[in-house]
Amino acid sequence: MNSKSSSQPIISTVIITWDRKEDILETIRAVYNQAFKNFEIIVVDNGSKDGTVESIKQLYPRVKLVLLDCNMGVSYARNAGIAIARGEIIVCLDSDASPSKNMFDKIVNKFRLNNRIGIINSKIVNAFTGQIDNIAGWSYSENDLKFQDTEFLSFSFSEGGCAIRKEIFDKIGPFWDQLFFGCEGMEFSLRVLDAGYDILYYPESLVFHRASPHSRIQGASREKMLFNHVLSVYLLRYPWWMFVIFAPLKTGAVLVRGARHGYLMSVLRGWKDFLLASPTILKNRRPIHNTTALHYLNLQRQHGPLSWNLITWLKYKT
Repeated sequence: MNSKSSSQPIISTVIITWDRKEDILETIRAVYNQAFKNFEIIVVDNGSKDGTVESIKQLYPRVKLVLLDCNMGVSYARNAGIAIARGEIIVCLDSDASPSKNMFDKIVNKFRLNNRIGIINSKIVNAFTGQIDNIAGWSYSENDLKFQDTEFLSFSFSEGGCAIRKEIFDKIGPFWDQLFFGCEGMEFSLRVLDAGYDILYYPESLVFHRASPHSRIQGASREKMLFNHVLSVYLLRYPWWMFVIFAPLKTGAVLVRGARHGYLMSVLRGWKDFLLASPTILKNRRPIHNTTALHYLNLQRQHGPLSWNLITWLKYKT
């Protein structure tokens, strides 16, 4: 791919996939249709058995492939792709998430305008309805939907449709690969903010999510894993005063939700998994600074859980 200008940065598009051949092929097509042309595509395959790798090799031989023997989880897979990326900007996409035609142009221009922006959180919409995708892409509340077309500073981002400066990984390290699925963006955001960068929700960076009816992890299993992960992130990154406040609140909310929906035992197993992992997490504990914690909470008060009412907070998944 030739750049129109030598001043254009390289964008490394990292897409993770597992047994979703048609989805990944559609996403690759959408990337190749970008108006911005100075990019590379890296696909990390988590051990697909449906012909994904063979189809990519045949149809898109310029795509860089990272082949894992089995499903190692989203954090591990993204890290494997980022490790070989050449670009100054990393665009992370899920296999069922296609960028709009001018997305890359938009993010390059936005990064150039403000060096403090470390991550751009895209507006992710359902590809079939055009509405905000509450499953994959909306980290905020229903009350915040009125801001969906307004850029604002955010406390977190959606990992399946975002852009990250490569220098951030050099400074703070990769995603926490102990998080198999869920909360990886939450944990990474805490370190990004602690390093002095901003996270910007930027609706002109648009991603279309083709929500699959076949969720890999759902129901009780999903709640168990997310509960374990969110408490793990709290213990790893929150100052003690934040952990003491928010861990009981989150535990109470998840227990209530689990009892209401019939998966209380799964939630309790998630709690057990967290307790068993706690000694190792404590050894690696690196909490954010208090000033960062206060900034993080302020961002949540503006567009996040701390702006919600009790009913909304009890519904919050992570």
